[in-house]
Amino acid sequence: MSAHLISFFRRSCVAVLFAALAMIAGCDGLGGGKTQIRFWNGFTGPDGQTMLRLVRQFNQENSDVNVTMQRMAWGTYYNKLFVANLGRRSPEVFIVHTDTLNRFIRAGFLRSYNDLIADTPDFDADDFDRIPWNAAQHEGGQYGIPLDVHMMGMYYNKALLKEYGIVDAEGNPCPPQTKEEFIGALEKLKQDFDNDGKVDQWGAVFTTYRSILFSVMRQYGGRFLSDDGETCVINSPENLAGLEFMVDLIREKGLAPPPEKFDYFDSWISFRRGNAVMTFDGVYMLADLQKEKGGQFGGAPIPQIGPNPAAYANSHNLCISSSINPKKLDAAWRFVQFLSEHSLDWAEGGQVPARASFRQTERFHQMEIQCQFSRELPYIFYSPNVPFVFELIGEFDIAVEQALRGNCSPQEALDTATRKVEEAMARNREQQE
Repeated sequence: MSAHLISFFRRSCVAVLFAALAMIAGCDGLGGGKTQIRFWNGFTGPDGQTMLRLVRQFNQENSDVNVTMQRMAWGTYYNKLFVANLGRRSPEVFIVHTDTLNRFIRAGFLRSYNDLIADTPDFDADDFDRIPWNAAQHEGGQYGIPLDVHMMGMYYNKALLKEYGIVDAEGNPCPPQTKEEFIGALEKLKQDFDNDGKVDQWGAVFTTYRSILFSVMRQYGGRFLSDDGETCVINSPENLAGLEFMVDLIREKGLAPPPEKFDYFDSWISFRRGNAVMTFDGVYMLADLQKEKGGQFGGAPIPQIGPNPAAYANSHNLCISSSINPKKLDAAWRFVQFLSEHSLDWAEGGQVPARASFRQTERFHQMEIQCQFSRELPYIFYSPNVPFVFELIGEFDIAVEQALRGNCSPQEALDTATRKVEEAMARNREQQE
């Protein structure tokens, strides 16, 4: 090989080496390049596009930082995030739902925000609603900054409510607010147009039975765990009353289709097409309805079926890894604050801001459905934030499915779920010892 070629290869290798070193320095936030922040979430739907626009805006406004976002399906997200934290390869910033926070806090994977908040006078912690804010705390530490509240509510078809005379004094569509109004509306709206014995229009269809039952059971005063968290009470009389209401509505009165005939997809599509007039689902489903033209859909709080108002909710919390490189902490905290300050941009895709000041703006009031769902904020609740939450929810889902399909009585279904959850609780105690 000629001296010229040898010199060329040497120069090329040196150039590649320096480029690699520069990239490493930039990625670690230790060199003269941009501080690299990785942001993980499960926003794989339309909400992901909204978040991606916010990430790009942050990068444009912060020339010394580059945030890269990775999205993955919620079904696999938490396992991957947990494993990444175990290997100390976690992203610097990531999303954790409120009912999953405890699992990550107990594992030591989340960094407390206490010192960051104390050192940032412009960050107003009192602007956050107390329910989502306090739910992200543990033993005096603030481990999540709530970005939103996504509660269950009722969607309805404005034109069909009006057509069937379910209106207020001014003739505007008036969705049912009480148990009696709800049942009356279902009876009025259920139609067999061609008299072939098959329902052509349902008054309501149900999508996520879990979230609906969470809400109805809580309206009857139901809980999943005792006040001290040591006993499973899924089979309590209050929870039984809520499940019996739903079973009676579907299997006895025939006012809503059973799950064996209408799964989640069938129910949602039926509502979108106008073959069902009402449905219960999360505010996050709004983005799908916004694809429809004409603004024919409205939103309202869930009817009060039991003695007390209640609506199941969850929140996306912005979390910082406990293993974050200290030299990246400032950039990560700036990014978290940026997303919090842009809650209204996020809300437009189908969320309710966790901060009161944003909900008082004219811009939010123009978000009709989000604004209606936000009326539930005084009485929202989260599922128990316990290490065995996945086992609890899994057994509850099975119980609800069995009861609504008529495979067993509501009491038998809840008794089985209670026994299974208590077994999971016992295993969790053994792991702690």
